[in-house]
Amino acid sequence: MFGVLPEPRPDALMLVSQRFRADSRPDKLDLGVGVYRDAEGRASILDVVKHAETLIVQDQPSKAYLPADGDADFVALMQEMVLGAENNALKDKRVAAAQCPGGTGSLHQALALLKRAGKDPAIWVGTPTWPNHIPMINHQNFAIETYDYFDIPTQSLKFDQMMSALARAEAGDVVLLHGVCHNPTGADLDHDQWQQVVEVVRERALIPLFDFAYQGFGNGSDADAVGVRLMSEQVPELLIAASCSKSFGLYRERTGILLVQCDSRQAAEAATGSLQTLAGLNYSNPPDHGGAIVRTILSDPDLKSRWSEELQQMRERVQSIRQALVREGQVQSCDLDFTGQQAGLFTTFALTEEQVTEFAESHAIHMPATGRINMSGLSITDVPRFVTALRSV
Repeated sequence: MFGVLPEPRPDALMLVSQRFRADSRPDKLDLGVGVYRDAEGRASILDVVKHAETLIVQDQPSKAYLPADGDADFVALMQEMVLGAENNALKDKRVAAAQCPGGTGSLHQALALLKRAGKDPAIWVGTPTWPNHIPMINHQNFAIETYDYFDIPTQSLKFDQMMSALARAEAGDVVLLHGVCHNPTGADLDHDQWQQVVEVVRERALIPLFDFAYQGFGNGSDADAVGVRLMSEQVPELLIAASCSKSFGLYRERTGILLVQCDSRQAAEAATGSLQTLAGLNYSNPPDHGGAIVRTILSDPDLKSRWSEELQQMRERVQSIRQALVREGQVQSCDLDFTGQQAGLFTTFALTEEQVTEFAESHAIHMPATGRINMSGLSITDVPRFVTALRSV
């Protein structure tokens, strides 16, 4: 039976990790996997997370299943963090929400909910995008349309082309948007551009679907939510798949949430029931531990303040690497100013597969064939060497 299964395509990041492990050179660098690393190259656990876990171990009364839509306190706190305490849709009880297994699980549930709604819309995806977006959409058999978002050779947003494409979308179509810290380019829309996107979404009666995986990693939690919140206040329906992996460092805990803003309280109640049903079909109940950590931190003013400070330290470290690349580019006559204008963990350089291979073979610097690098994989002392290698290839 199973011999007829198709051969799996090798995962690009797994290949990078394999090549990195096989490299015996002591100065090798892994710029592949999208996990934040500190200045010593460690994916360490936040101190405030360790403290919250201690409290959970001491006080947790049960290991019974969570409800299908998750921990109600976690859900409420995350709704407020994403949408803001004064959000009108929250006040009007027009937001259905469910805790999900990570940001990917939240996206999966969003697509499953769209399929369950029975409208079968086309989904508009910007190019380039996170590599898992297209396979996930194909898995649900949605039609895919694309809009130009970013040009890697010139390191520039293709905003006019994006707007022209969305102006052709039909009512009820879904537009997939990166909320902040665009993966894989680091290039985000500014406030005025977000407002223009809101207007075309409203005029064309489109449904926004936000992949919101990096809140707090760009310019701070509230500043990073500008696009999501502008859309929420001006558009009746939208979906937000949010993740706690990056901002709380909870990668392996698979902690996420899906928010579904509806045009009425009645519709939100129906969406809540559908999210509970879909959870039962797909994974029964969400995992508890990561959500309990987030709930413990966000519900305690002191812990929340400590978390904000640690998140700021992570954000500032990534920004310092970007600024160091700009400065070193000027020293070596290599224009890297664009890296300082981007945000979050990722930048994609205009490299061929052969050039990426040369990075690995000649310089012990490992990255995916796309040329996307994780900024936190660099330290300040690595930057001159990286720029030298970039110029040489």
